[in-house]
Amino acid sequence: MEKNYNKGSQWIKCDLHVHTPYSIEQHYGDGQIEQVWDKFIEDLEALPEEFKILGINDYIFLDGYRKVIEEYKNKGRLKNIDLILPVVEFRIDKFGSVNQDNPFRRVNFHIIFSNELSVDIIEQQFLNSLSSEYKLFPDYESNENDWGGVITRGNLISLGTKLKESSNGKLTGSSLKIGFQSLNICYKELIKKLENPHIKGRYLTAVGKTEWDAMRWDGSPAEKKSVINKADFVFISSPDIEGFHRAKDTLKAQSVNDLLLDCSDAHSFSEQTEIKDRIGNCHTWVKINPTFNGLKYLLYEPEDRIFIGTQPEVKERVNNNKTRYIEKLTISQIDGYNENQGVWFKEQEVFPSHELTAIIGNKGKGKSAITDVIGLLGNSHNQKYFSFLNRTKFKKNGLAKNFKARLLWESGLEQESNLNEDVDIDLEERVKYLPQSYFEDLCNEIDDNENFKKEINQVVFTHLDETERLEKPTFEAFIELKMDKPGKVTHLRRMKLTMANGLPRFDLSVG
Repeated sequence: MEKNYNKGSQWIKCDLHVHTPYSIEQHYGDGQIEQVWDKFIEDLEALPEEFKILGINDYIFLDGYRKVIEEYKNKGRLKNIDLILPVVEFRIDKFGSVNQDNPFRRVNFHIIFSNELSVDIIEQQFLNSLSSEYKLFPDYESNENDWGGVITRGNLISLGTKLKESSNGKLTGSSLKIGFQSLNICYKELIKKLENPHIKGRYLTAVGKTEWDAMRWDGSPAEKKSVINKADFVFISSPDIEGFHRAKDTLKAQSVNDLLLDCSDAHSFSEQTEIKDRIGNCHTWVKINPTFNGLKYLLYEPEDRIFIGTQPEVKERVNNNKTRYIEKLTISQIDGYNENQGVWFKEQEVFPSHELTAIIGNKGKGKSAITDVIGLLGNSHNQKYFSFLNRTKFKKNGLAKNFKARLLWESGLEQESNLNEDVDIDLEERVKYLPQSYFEDLCNEIDDNENFKKEINQVVFTHLDETERLEKPTFEAFIELKMDKPGKVTHLRRMKLTMANGLPRFDLSVG
């Protein structure tokens, strides 16, 4: 069961291609040595806090994923990572001509499975069915070129050994690697196997861009396009952010699937900075809940939910203005309340999004309660328009005095208030709150509505540089000083907008 994330969609980092010390090819060290694994897990735990989703990809095996989950995550390690997904990677029978030394490069096809699928289900219902029902073709001739069987390490070692023996000394090195590199999975059969009802709808797919690029356009353009367009994502391990954007522009120019995700393709520890494919070298940010279902949203709203770079603009904005963003709202009962007036607000927590623009919900679900409480703690000067915290509703008969609320800002500042208290209009507003009744009053008979004119004036005033406001808190006070006629407040007569250093500048004329 996926965890409930009450913060809504947040910008987080997502790396769907991380190899473990069990991987067939890796540079961590001997995967049978626990110290190597300990260092690997510690490296993942030391990732920057924005990393929340990892895909464990040890090619066609899930032993590394199983170990990460069962021996570490399930025992309290990797608390910094919210979602760890099993990923398998096949080399399919789609070839690209590269050069004389490496005449054929096969396309890498990735399958990202839901974390709700067990390793046993993936192996039994998918991986084992692949190898047991049709022939696997090696790249090199052997005396037994009809080799087949379940894809296990032992079977691949056996295949690699046979290939080495028949190569007349041309093949050297690990039999496991040679056996794995010789596997050539039939793409059409692979797609058919994904229709298995045990896994259908519980996976996403991706094609490796580098290998797909090597497919020749003068071979079968339709087949080349089909391979990438039928995949959900395209994976790339970019040397830098600029390289990623060049790759994405290339896909757009070719009119093919350009839903490109940057992945680390980590085979090395983060400290090995001379190696591109290392832990943490990933530039992909996604705005989703860190769940498998959250990843599916990327397919439908990629422009709004994927960012490749140092950090999304909203993250930078929050980091530079922490006093203006709410981290958490808590509403609770005061000590000693015996609930004789009803059960309300028992340690309720609300985590507003940093991109909050509206609160939606059915009638009676608490929208006005939340916004009124934020307005109270934010010292909104529109308290008379509160629809929940007023004398005819929640404050009636002293009910509100039994409850308190606390507002925690991103800066660490906390503000607490009893819900029966009133705002102090002599203090600055920390929250600009427009209750529905205020909005209705504002828009009623606009031509003669002083509140509407005042609101427009104040909006204009907030666009003035603070150095030009003459230390005045409101538009009216500013105009009074400008006119040098205390007591007489006028309205804006003319406004000229210019740009200075990329920011708006307003030249005002009053009368």
